[in-house]
Amino acid sequence: MIRASHSGEPETMWRAVLEGGASAPRRARHEITEHLNGELGSERTLDAVLLVGELVTNSVLHAAAGAAHEIVLELIIGLDDVRVVVTDGGSPTVPMMQAVDPARPGGRGLFLVDTLSDRWGMTREGTHETRVWFEMDRRDPSRFERV
Repeated sequence: MIRASHSGEPETMWRAVLEGGASAPRRARHEITEHLNGELGSERTLDAVLLVGELVTNSVLHAAAGAAHEIVLELIIGLDDVRVVVTDGGSPTVPMMQAVDPARPGGRGLFLVDTLSDRWGMTREGTHETRVWFEMDRRDPSRFERV
């Protein structure tokens, strides 16, 4: 991990370049689990791992991030929140949240990101790069219970 500060606040940054392809989501989930080090508490960590898997799966499916392509995974642990960024080689289509259709498999990745994260967004460099990020507030586990 790289220790850095962008806004005067201490942050811990970690970055990995993953080989694309079908195994990329599993590797991304493993890496995030290993590097979060309990910073979000157990339930929020499980949510973050799920969301990373969804975003990397989107990269594989929609940006055609096959084994010959790279997916960049970044983790920034700040004092108040954790940010995860997934960057891929882009695609002609713009990522957008779809209406959930129980009759149709898939299409729930960004819905889950919107539901489980505290903030999220994305930036694009034309069709050559897509960066999707989400943030989760670090909460005192004694004050936070999922209902």
